[in-house]
Amino acid sequence: MPSEVILTVENLSLQLGSKVIFAELNLGVHNGDKIGIVGINGSGKSTLLRLLAGNLEPTTGTIVKRRDLTLGWLPQNEPLPAEETILQYVLNQNLSRTSVPEEHRYKAMLSLLNLSDWNKPLNLLSGGERRKAGLAKVLAREPDLILLDEPTNHLDLDTIEWLQDYLTKSRKTLLFVSHDRYFLDAVSNRILEIEHSHCYITEGNYTDYVEQKLIRLTDQKRKEIRRQAQLKKELDWLKRGAKARTSKPKDHINRVQKLISQSYLISKPELKISFLMERQGKTILELHNISKSFEGKLLFQNLEHIFQAGEKIGIIGPNGCGKTTLLKIIAGEIKPDTGTVKVGVNTRFSFFSQEVENYNPDLSVFEYLTQYSEVIQTQSGLKLTAKEMLKRFLFDDKMQQQKLASLSGGELRRLFLLKSLMFGANFIILDEPTNDLDIQTLEILEDYLDDFKGCLLVVSHDRFFLDRCVEQLFVFEKDGIRKFPGSYSDYLLVRNYQKEEKENKKPTFNIASKSQRQSRGISYKEQRELELLTQEIENLETQIKNLEDSLNSTPTLTHLDYLRISEELESLNMLYQQKLQRWFDLSEK
Repeated sequence: MPSEVILTVENLSLQLGSKVIFAELNLGVHNGDKIGIVGINGSGKSTLLRLLAGNLEPTTGTIVKRRDLTLGWLPQNEPLPAEETILQYVLNQNLSRTSVPEEHRYKAMLSLLNLSDWNKPLNLLSGGERRKAGLAKVLAREPDLILLDEPTNHLDLDTIEWLQDYLTKSRKTLLFVSHDRYFLDAVSNRILEIEHSHCYITEGNYTDYVEQKLIRLTDQKRKEIRRQAQLKKELDWLKRGAKARTSKPKDHINRVQKLISQSYLISKPELKISFLMERQGKTILELHNISKSFEGKLLFQNLEHIFQAGEKIGIIGPNGCGKTTLLKIIAGEIKPDTGTVKVGVNTRFSFFSQEVENYNPDLSVFEYLTQYSEVIQTQSGLKLTAKEMLKRFLFDDKMQQQKLASLSGGELRRLFLLKSLMFGANFIILDEPTNDLDIQTLEILEDYLDDFKGCLLVVSHDRFFLDRCVEQLFVFEKDGIRKFPGSYSDYLLVRNYQKEEKENKKPTFNIASKSQRQSRGISYKEQRELELLTQEIENLETQIKNLEDSLNSTPTLTHLDYLRISEELESLNMLYQQKLQRWFDLSEK
């Protein structure tokens, strides 16, 4: 039986200036729906969320919400008040009117997101910490309908895994924009695609959407073949005509004109790109004994690595561990505290930074790119104009004339990415390249990096991107940087296996005989304690397993339940370790 409809969108259209963002959108959102929204940058994904949140009025159509519906909205780039602390921000400054249980609920969510320093000013937070604060503010309110715009941006991989698990198990209704394909696949039960002002709804997750879109495109190709056959027939008739006719029937002419204008397939530019690249020398890049601290905190030390030709390495680790700092040291923007960076004479870097570069907002897209070069040479020797290369990066003729000030954040990132790649560097450094980019642009970038013969060093939280593009990882851990040969999924598989092995490793509790006790000097009292410890340890293991099972198998847990169970697990594990250590001490005697 279908669940209750809590929000209805009827005949929704939006036009900004002369641009139609989307037209005639009809959508019914059911209680418990988790709808992922996809589309190219600038297609209107964020704008749709703004409409649903009530921050923008549609040109036509209506949005009808259930009368008592509560709504939480996390924008993509929300400006945070610098003077506030984390706790003040998530509580909306209503500290005096906030009840103790309500404040505890917000603190619990902050703890789950590893933001335990509640009095830390917002202006001191990293990009990932700011995103966590925004998520805590929305999720802790427990609204009926949650709107999230790129929720995984800037988050570290462990937090993304936690958020994915939390939203999957939650019964809350969710509409979210994301470029994270693994996240979309795990969380969504429906996909809404915005393409060329039209909206398409697909039932199922991201994999189902890709399969259905392939079917839809195949059907469009069949229609296009039939249309072209009909067009050819009509044109042949018009060309032959009858000698006695002084004019051709108007209805046939109109039909031909309609067929010419009515293409079922949107022509797409050739997306395969390659830039002329200088060959790498014998020495590419060497890191020797590299160490760096920041504000008294050691980020990493004694890093050694000699890069080989074609090496593609991903860098992962928690927010604030020093990943971007390492990239800046390699790119020559900052110096290490100790150690040396040896760059080969033929090594040419391209550094695509996470930070937004300075640009003139009054320049057009075309003017911006031609500041750097009007002609770009590809690996095959073909020379492309800036106009042609922009088309390959999804900027059509009309968009090339737009001012930079009118572009979305994702469109700007796509343009900056093209500029950073087009000069044919043989060592590409990317810092969170997937932030704000749409899936189609990511596919272009991934295809390019597949064929790229130089070295790649990339910091990314996008698991799909890492699996597709890298063959080795630098993993920032508490005790240093660990080198892992394989993709992110390989690393996750090994990490989970090692964790399970550690958890399943149980000692064998053999009670010593009387003669053994006497030879080892164990007293009767200690022997009795050993017997009791055996039972206590087995009981603790059962309790811990039951709690872990409840975390993994109960779909109705709230974040307060998570916090309570997590705290109880931590307490039981501490007690378990104490009992186990005493058991070992007595056994050794």
